[in-house]
Amino acid sequence: MASWLEHQIRDWRNRGVIDDAVAAALVEDVRKGVKNAPNSAARRFSFFRIVALFAAVSFAAAILMFISANWEAIPRLVKAAGVMMLIGAGLVGGALVRSRGGRIGPRLEEAFYLLAGAAYVGGVALVGQMYHLPGTIGEAMAGFALGLGIAGVLVRGNVLLAGALGALAWWYVETPNAANLLDRQFAIVVAVCAACFVFAHLTGMRRMRIVAVAAVLVSMLPFLIATVVPWIIDMIEAAVEFYQGLPEGTRIALWLLVLVAGVIILRLSRGTTEERAGAQRLAPAIGFALGVGALAVLHAESETLLPLIVVGPLALAVALFALFAHGAASRPIRYLAYALFVGEILFLYAATVATLLGTAGFFFAIGLMLTVLAAVIYASEQRFRRRAAGSER
Repeated sequence: MASWLEHQIRDWRNRGVIDDAVAAALVEDVRKGVKNAPNSAARRFSFFRIVALFAAVSFAAAILMFISANWEAIPRLVKAAGVMMLIGAGLVGGALVRSRGGRIGPRLEEAFYLLAGAAYVGGVALVGQMYHLPGTIGEAMAGFALGLGIAGVLVRGNVLLAGALGALAWWYVETPNAANLLDRQFAIVVAVCAACFVFAHLTGMRRMRIVAVAAVLVSMLPFLIATVVPWIIDMIEAAVEFYQGLPEGTRIALWLLVLVAGVIILRLSRGTTEERAGAQRLAPAIGFALGVGALAVLHAESETLLPLIVVGPLALAVALFALFAHGAASRPIRYLAYALFVGEILFLYAATVATLLGTAGFFFAIGLMLTVLAAVIYASEQRFRRRAAGSER
């Protein structure tokens, strides 16, 4: 869906204020700027968009429930005419909103199209019930996909096209040979989704490309469930059986190696969160996840007190090292490290010290340790702020 500024550029071109070349250059520059803006997603968020779409959904649902409750008392001609009027009102309203443009236009346009699509789906179902038309849910989904798809292509509505692709995927899942990817129906799904992908690319409907790919993936679920999932389950069961057959010392050594690998990744990726882009920014998160996962398994493997006393301090050390290496640059790692630190302290006292000191001593020890932890966190925060202030200079 084009932005408000793109609508304005097209209006200038249509009125002869700028020529086609200048208009194309401006539209391309606007799209590049939106794509590269670091906070474009945050700027696009608006409570009005949510309220407009929710209002359209609620209005459509209210209409459908009202019609359903009074269906028998309404003459058949009035029923059909009312459904057609709702569909037409939604499509015409969306077209009028598009012609007027404005900053809120695209969201209101989609809300009108959502109303039209809901009226179409509900109308088909209610008319089928009224005339006792035979058919299956798969056939109904095929009809929904066809109607919503034609309307979505004509008005270039994201909501209508998304509904059409969703109904198409549902139709395929309901077919008897849904697990056979060589079946003709799956070829139809792929062809339609590919055509929608190309159409979305040519018309600038970027989100619809994702929806088209998602529809193909959803259509593949029966095949995956029937073939791939049992194979994966067998592999997992075999791996678990092999792992449980290893000596306890070997299992602990294996997870200690994983823990060391996570710490090494944290150390080598220090400073990459802000300085590097793309997949390299995931390195600290991967290292931290490896470390936490290894610690969790080591806790499960440590059934006696002595190994637990070794694993506990290791967990505290990993949390502190993650804070030291990436606490200033990565807020998620910082808060997760805090959670790991606090959780590990509570776990250690619950598993060991509480049995020695009793209830009163246990809570006293927790309070003391949390006080020390608060002091450590405060000092770390101050250090992070000083480091950030020094780097800005």
